[in-house]
Amino acid sequence: MKTSNKLFLGFSGVLVLLMLFSAIILKANYNKGITNTITHQPRQDPDYAKVTIPAFKALVLKSTVAKTDNQEATIYLRESPEYHLEFYKNATYNILGDTLYVEISRPRDVVVYSPAISYISNNTRYGITLSDIHSPSLHVSSGENTRVYMHNSKINAFSFAGGENNTLEVTEDNVLDSVKVTMGKRGSLYFYAPYQAGDFSVDSLDNLNITGKSLKSLKRFN
Repeated sequence: MKTSNKLFLGFSGVLVLLMLFSAIILKANYNKGITNTITHQPRQDPDYAKVTIPAFKALVLKSTVAKTDNQEATIYLRESPEYHLEFYKNATYNILGDTLYVEISRPRDVVVYSPAISYISNNTRYGITLSDIHSPSLHVSSGENTRVYMHNSKINAFSFAGGENNTLEVTEDNVLDSVKVTMGKRGSLYFYAPYQAGDFSVDSLDNLNITGKSLKSLKRFN
C-alpha cells in the first residue's frame, strides 16, 4: 500500500475517533442536563412584595383609583396556615382590631392569605376570587360593578349582598349549607353549588343561570 493511502486512512481513522469521542461527550453532558442552550430566568418584578401580617377575621377593600375598561385587577383570597399579603406596591394596609383594611392605588392584583375569614367588604369595583375557603360563616358585601367568583370552598353559612350591576358566580365544587343572596338591578347570577337551605332576593337580573345540583336544591327565589 502506498504511503499516501496509509496516511489518508490513518487521518480518516483519527477523524472518526474524534467524532465518536465528541458524540460521547455531548451525550454524557445532555444526560447531566448540560447544553449550550442559553436559558433565561424570569426576572422578578421589582415592585413585588409579600409580607406577613397580624391575624384578622374581617377584610375591607378600598380603592383610590377609578376602574376603567383597560385597567383590571383581581383581589384573590386564599386559605393558608399563616396571614400574608401579596401585592406590587399598589396597595397599603393596616389592621384595626380584627379587621384588615387594604387600599389599592394602582390596578394590579392583590392576594390575601388567611386561615379563616368571616366578613369581606369590597368597595374597589375590582373582582374578588375566593379559593379554598373553609369557614363556619362568610358574608360578602360588594358595591356596584363588581364580580365575585368562588370555587372549591366549604362554608356552612354563606351570604352575599351586592349593589347594582354585580356578578356572582359560585361553582359546583363548593360545599354550602345555607345560602342567602341579595342583588341589585342589572346583576348576573351564576350558581351551581348544592346547598341545604337557600334564599335568593334579586331585582331585574340581566343574566341568571342556576343549574345542576344547585337547581335541585332551590326552594325559594324572589
